[in-house]
Amino acid sequence: QYTLSSVKTLVDQHYIEKLSASNTGSFDPGYNNTGAIITFGAAQGTTVNDVMIDVNGKVTFNTKGPYNIQQIYYGQAAVNNIPILNFKTVKNGSTQIGPTSSTRFVSANSLERHRIEINTLIDAIAGEYYHFWMQNPTSGAAGQLAGQVTDAAWGTDIPSAQLIITKLQ
Repeated sequence: QYTLSSVKTLVDQHYIEKLSASNTGSFDPGYNNTGAIITFGAAQGTTVNDVMIDVNGKVTFNTKGPYNIQQIYYGQAAVNNIPILNFKTVKNGSTQIGPTSSTRFVSANSLERHRIEINTLIDAIAGEYYHFWMQNPTSGAAGQLAGQVTDAAWGTDIPSAQLIITKLQ
């Protein structure tokens, strides 16, 4: 049997942003089948925060619980090229979490950006860490992640890679 108080507690839950990190430069994983760990700018947070990230892209969860990981990327390639960009999330250095995400697009010009968005829900255990990988396989054309500058300083510049982590509370 549910009480009004227990239902209210359940309904009042919502996601709170715990980390927002971005890379404003370009990111090139190499044109090979190996891939590379994506970086998201400067280190943020410490062990007293729910989530922290280091300069090498390692995200550590310091507090257990349900999290939503939102990855936003902007792919770019040379004119008339068709790159393939693959993405995966790896827990504790060895276990892939969720499916591989892949995109293939035709680049109309070098200023065009192709938005890629990946959302992953996890139930983190304190102390576990994640890396976010990107591959640009040789079966497609060379591609990378590239940011975009807004004209006339109209708004903030668009990062090549952005990571937003929220926690259900």
